[in-house]
Amino acid sequence: MKPIDKSERYTLTQLVVQNLKQFILDGNMQPGDKLPAERELSLILGVSRAILREALRSLESFGILEIKHGEGSYVATNFVNPLFEQLSFIVQMNAKTVREIHEIRYLLEAAALAAHPTPTSAIWAELEQLADQYANPELSHTQRTALDAKLHLTLIRSLGNQTLVYLAEPLIQQVPMKELDLNGIEQSVQEHRRYLEAVRNGDMTLAAAILLEHLSDNSSTRSSNPRL
Repeated sequence: MKPIDKSERYTLTQLVVQNLKQFILDGNMQPGDKLPAERELSLILGVSRAILREALRSLESFGILEIKHGEGSYVATNFVNPLFEQLSFIVQMNAKTVREIHEIRYLLEAAALAAHPTPTSAIWAELEQLADQYANPELSHTQRTALDAKLHLTLIRSLGNQTLVYLAEPLIQQVPMKELDLNGIEQSVQEHRRYLEAVRNGDMTLAAAILLEHLSDNSSTRSSNPRL
């Protein structure tokens, strides 16, 4: 018997990965849904269980599946964590990518603004509360960063587009932002208020301009630039 060529094995595994993705989509499977047992899947796909397991582990590493030993494989309920980890590693490997990731974040958030979000009164109350909390001068950099991310994500979530949230969340939460001095904090507080005011007034062009300016500032070297 001829040994299996490793490159052929790799190709077969990747083919099974693609077929499993299509199986999930064609079956309209939802987060938390359980896949058929390994034996059934291997028969459906016409591959060995060893190849199938490699493909399942690959999908688990992508964050698409959750494998529970003794129970089976499930469609993942949290697709964001793997993106967090990858972005964090990219940023740590090359500081230049911070600016690049800010540019991507801007495109996504500007797209959200272009869709003219119309937050409910309850969401506006939450946004205003977050802006007020952000203004607290006693906050640590970590606390301020978390509030900033929550404010922006709350606005994006008001669109009801979960796919956009999945894309934006790791870009907003995981990319490090510079620590601000007192002047920078005060300026950032005012910029947040102007940003929300522009959105409330329906001036999305102004809101996008504010966002672009301050994301650009944050990827520069000046420590006192505002963080939006």
